[in-house]
Amino acid sequence: MISRFCLAVVLVVVVALPARVTFAAPDGKQLFEDACATCHGLDGKGAPAGSSIAVPLPDFTDCNTVTREPDADWGALAAHGGAFLGMSSQMPAFGDVLSRDEIQAILDYIRRFCDDPSWPRGELNFRRPVFVTKAFPEDEAVIAPGFTQATGERSYDAEISAETRIGARGQIELTVPLSLIDPIGGPTVGGFGDLGLAYKHVVFASLPLRTIFSLATDLIMPSGDHARGLGDGTTTFEPAVLSGHGLPGGFVLQTQFRAVLPIDVNRAPRHFLYRFALQYPLGPRKNALVPALEFESAQKIEGAFRDYTVLAPTLYIPLSQRGHLAIGLGGQIPVSDRRSFDYRLGAFFLWEYLDGGIWW
Repeated sequence: MISRFCLAVVLVVVVALPARVTFAAPDGKQLFEDACATCHGLDGKGAPAGSSIAVPLPDFTDCNTVTREPDADWGALAAHGGAFLGMSSQMPAFGDVLSRDEIQAILDYIRRFCDDPSWPRGELNFRRPVFVTKAFPEDEAVIAPGFTQATGERSYDAEISAETRIGARGQIELTVPLSLIDPIGGPTVGGFGDLGLAYKHVVFASLPLRTIFSLATDLIMPSGDHARGLGDGTTTFEPAVLSGHGLPGGFVLQTQFRAVLPIDVNRAPRHFLYRFALQYPLGPRKNALVPALEFESAQKIEGAFRDYTVLAPTLYIPLSQRGHLAIGLGGQIPVSDRRSFDYRLGAFFLWEYLDGGIWW
């Protein structure tokens, strides 16, 4: 009787043990010191003096460096090595010796080298829409050509923009527009339009909520030849609220609410712009294709203006493994009765110049 009771107790203990066993989370600090510190230094500032590393290494204490990329890209670099992202082969691949959880623990530890929580994380840097301005501050050079077909006229335009990040949350941007207007039955006119100077500032960023909000304002200066149709001929202010949201199911929503407020309403009308982009990235990394549907509606405030609403299917196409080069393509189609144009084609080429060169 006693032996049967003891046997039953032993069986209960053996069955219950697996449910009680817990595994300690990987120690990111220890893993970093064992696998990474030889090259990146215990302080995260780069290769110690006298090492054989022949390429510049990132300084993990620089918040701009350690926050700008999402974990998906950092993890791919650690797992597959530098050559996988078109970078130096001196960065080895650790995917065969470290598990995904261990790599993630190292990334979490590396993030702690930046002690300023005001820097938004790269996971909130949602891919650039074609017609909607995004909320995340960037260091980019962008060329955005376009074509518009309207009643009695067609026009070609291009904007060349340089964007530079200021501190943790700011960005300034200079835009130079070019236009070529081809009226049916009239002479073609071309030249520079109105220069734009913009500032954008992040006012809220939450990685757990996958949400970012920014305030922005554009100053449009009357540098074009208004008499020839190359510019509005008046100074214009364009305050805006921008946002980006990671949604369930892998979708991303980006929004822009902008007021276009020229000083001289007799030269250019005042109106509101409402823009939305619903995107579906086909992967977590920056080199993923991103199809989207963009929406734009414009409503008159004052002056000679026609309200309109358009839809635009668009596609974001990365050109490099690390995603620092990309193009966007899309077309706006009017869906309202009032139409200021028949259709509009838009595109861009972007270069995140701090992440690599154009040819590598």
